Amino acid sequence: MRGSGGRWKLDELIDFEVALAAWDGSSRPEGLSEGESRSATFKAWQESAEPGPGRSWVSALNWASRLLAIAATMAGFGAAWGCYDMEREGIHVVVFLCVTLFIPWLILLAGLLAWIFRPSSGGMAGPLLKKLANRFSGEKGREVMARIEGNPELARALGWRIASRTQKAAADYHFGAFIALSVLYFFRRVGFFWETTTETAMQEFLSTAVKVLSAPWAWFEPRAVPNIAASRREAGWEGGGADWMYFLLLALMVWGILPRWVLANFAVFKERRTLRDPAFQAPLHRKLWRVLTGVRRGSEPERPADGALVIDLGGISPDRGALRPFFLRHLRMNPVAWETLDVLDTGREESARTALGKAPAGIVLVAEGWSLAPRRMEETLKRVLEAAGGRRLVIHIADFDKQGRPREVKADERAAWEAFLDGQKGLDVELSIHEEDRTWAPG
Repeated sequence: MRGSGGRWKLDELIDFEVALAAWDGSSRPEGLSEGESRSATFKAWQESAEPGPGRSWVSALNWASRLLAIAATMAGFGAAWGCYDMEREGIHVVVFLCVTLFIPWLILLAGLLAWIFRPSSGGMAGPLLKKLANRFSGEKGREVMARIEGNPELARALGWRIASRTQKAAADYHFGAFIALSVLYFFRRVGFFWETTTETAMQEFLSTAVKVLSAPWAWFEPRAVPNIAASRREAGWEGGGADWMYFLLLALMVWGILPRWVLANFAVFKERRTLRDPAFQAPLHRKLWRVLTGVRRGSEPERPADGALVIDLGGISPDRGALRPFFLRHLRMNPVAWETLDVLDTGREESARTALGKAPAGIVLVAEGWSLAPRRMEETLKRVLEAAGGRRLVIHIADFDKQGRPREVKADERAAWEAFLDGQKGLDVELSIHEEDRTWAPG
């Protein structure tokens, strides 16, 4: 059993979605231990299922990331080496800055724009990494991607994972350029120059660029700020410009490698935060939660939770003696106060609002199966949740006879309530459907 408790891992969340897609919609593992939260309960459910393709797919993604890192290092090395003019035995510093710093940063900006419009893409190199991971993982790669794209939180987590890998690959590109420049300088006769057909335009551009790029170290290492005028290549140029060497190495470190590692670590932090406690608010997540925790059978709890508030929606006036044993046995909640909402009675409405702040064990809303009015119910749920302050909230659905005795709801009424709650994203509400309990009679 992997990773019991704590935050989710990417492969575990993938396995959970794959298992959920294959779930029959009603089965519940025997002996499943419920956690303190929806996330913990779902993790226990995932660990009880057969191992899925998550680990192999994440491993394939890691291999794809390694290949991208190697390719980026070689590309950076080749880009810097290609700036060396063998005939002139020198490096054109403007060309070097463009291919090793300016163009990569333009690509980064383009990737950020792609991220804004599609956060799960992972930037410019994201689709490439996904394709490589799918190819390495075999036939189940497409199934995994379908499950990832169907869960927004999982898609965001994968997007942050890919973003961290692509930023590390970008850092490797700058590192490759750093190595190539060092090798050229120490093993070949290398000068640094710039040239222009205009009198001052290029020199002004370089002066501005150097001033900006050298700002982090110019105050304590002035020798690493090049003499721009002296390194202009004219008819009598015979090499030189050694101060550009230190400037370019520092620029690659400070403006190339360092920012990419900062962005990569930020992406790792965001991925971990996303996986720490997923909300699981998709319709299928709500259905699984309802099956796993909606009906709790077994022996009567030794000490039921005290202080539950029951709110009658619409003035049903249910038989409290008939409902109380059901709440004790199936919801493990002990009702001690009964109020009414959604009725044309200002006094009763005010009493219910006051009682909402005094229900430490949670709140049970009682509604009739036929009475679902989606827009009005949304407003009621939001109002109650705001007053509940994070406490447990259960909607109990039943049909009632003239004496207020609860009965089982019809199949179409049950389906309507389930569909309604499945569509309420961001509202953590349990659904309880009244059932006749022939194994234990109230009394």
